[in-house]
Amino acid sequence: MQQHNIQEINSTGKVPWRLFILLFMFATLGQLAVDLYLPSLPAISRAFEASHATVQMTIAVFLLGVGASQLFYGPWSDAVGRRRPLLTGVGLTVLGSILCCVAPNIHILILGRLLQGLGAGACNSVGRSLIRDLVSGHYLSRLGGQMGMASSFMVAVAPAIGGYIQHYTSWRVSFVVIFIYASIVLALLWHSLPETHKKPDPQAIHFKRLVHNYGQLLASPVFLGNAFCAAIAYSGIIAYITASPFLLQTTLKISPVQFGWLALLNATGIFTSGMINSHCVVRYGIPKMLFSGILAMSLGAGIMLGIGCFGVLNVVVIVLPMALFCMGAGLTFQNASAGALESFGHIAGSAGAIYGTLQISSGALVSAFMSLLHEKTQLPLAATQVGLALLAMIAWRVAQRAERRSK
Repeated sequence: MQQHNIQEINSTGKVPWRLFILLFMFATLGQLAVDLYLPSLPAISRAFEASHATVQMTIAVFLLGVGASQLFYGPWSDAVGRRRPLLTGVGLTVLGSILCCVAPNIHILILGRLLQGLGAGACNSVGRSLIRDLVSGHYLSRLGGQMGMASSFMVAVAPAIGGYIQHYTSWRVSFVVIFIYASIVLALLWHSLPETHKKPDPQAIHFKRLVHNYGQLLASPVFLGNAFCAAIAYSGIIAYITASPFLLQTTLKISPVQFGWLALLNATGIFTSGMINSHCVVRYGIPKMLFSGILAMSLGAGIMLGIGCFGVLNVVVIVLPMALFCMGAGLTFQNASAGALESFGHIAGSAGAIYGTLQISSGALVSAFMSLLHEKTQLPLAATQVGLALLAMIAWRVAQRAERRSK
């Protein structure tokens, strides 16, 4: 892609379909690495004779790697461009996937998951900055919505495929599929990704510049408020991802295949949010759409908690409120990202790094917290999500007050 084509994307907001597919593939690599093996968590626990909490830590460790590595990838991409960090990160994900495939015990599996996460951090941080290179303003939120709709396909398909993989083969095959997918992404990035960052700043990785850039971001209530909204929404989904394999399969006795197909409801929520946001964000604006997302999350979590308090426990009272929560989270992701990054295009890599680190690290902490709880009912999950939704409301108010003061 030539420079004039990138300028055309900047002005029209229209991304060529080949580039969109490439964006989709590296943006969903991390999602695939989380979702595909979820139906296999109970089987992994049995295979390695490991506790539920230990197996659930494979999610938290992966997210820890993703979150921590973004602090490195973001400034590096500002200094040298987007291609090299993406190629390095996806290459690490390939290596981590190999280690997971051959892991002889739970400790090696956790190590492989950490390596996968350290690589996938590039897709989150640099991918977000790459999109910011291409579009801005309402176009940025709209492309985020379109990517959210595309990603919802992966949210739906990955657990469903993982359920069949577990039913007919074994959990190791899930990691073989992740290895193949990551290898394809690596090849496509090598051959097809243009350099979208046309003015790299070699000073961006110098210590003083890092301190200045990160200090500028951490001192901005607008940036932090929006970033925390996204982090909290993501943490709510991760809480469900951590608790649901054992809650639904072990407690409620559904099969891995049934568990995988239930992810369609969550994906439907995210897909719906993308459609709503694409049609409404230009008319109503980013702050109102973000607030709508937080309200939907609060309602979904509140319904699950309220029903749980009456002692009702079945698949329906868990997955339907979760679908509503996911719709709200989708609206939150798309608009919080645009609100946080809009004013920091000059340090998009660093901004994407802090944004992604806050989001993924929060998810890792919540995942670790959920692994310590007993998933005998939906109450721990629902109570956690209600608390997170309230925190998101506070973060939204902080961001809006700061933005009004700055005008």
